Amino acid sequence: MTGATVCLACPANTDSAVGSDVLDACICNIGYEGRDGAACSACLVGTYKAVNGSGECVACDSGTYLNVTAGSVCVGCPPGSGSPAGSDEITDCICNIGYEGSVDGAACVACALGTAKGVNGSGACLQCAAGTYLNVTAGSACVTCPLFTDSGVGSDAITDCICDVGYEAGSDGATCRAC
Repeated sequence: MTGATVCLACPANTDSAVGSDVLDACICNIGYEGRDGAACSACLVGTYKAVNGSGECVACDSGTYLNVTAGSVCVGCPPGSGSPAGSDEITDCICNIGYEGSVDGAACVACALGTAKGVNGSGACLQCAAGTYLNVTAGSACVTCPLFTDSGVGSDAITDCICDVGYEAGSDGATCRAC
């Protein structure tokens, strides 16, 4: 057969458009990296590539992870949790500051009013100590009551801060003064 052409297969993990006639037309598939016309390698766990072509795999953004090779999209961490860039397991997703949970990789819940958690990771929110309060959810630290006032454990409003013995509310209703 004179003048007949034979189609050749592209290298591993590459493809080309129909009718391509040069090896460099073989480009890496989604989830694979390498140069045009050569075999391409799978993106490692914690990295991805969302388009065909010779581009490189990139690390998953913070707050996401990818636990398979040759990935095209990273998976978001469960609610209330985050992870460092390049994470490769769901257990890399840990509770954010102001959120509590008992297991890494699971959804975390915002700290309730009157409780706070100032560190990332699993663990419980702690009640505000006496003399402090917190009037928002997902708080990282309790607020100290005003001068000459005190509050009970777990207080969730500044109005829980009452004048100490020997002090009374001032004319502004917000400060305490000696009797």
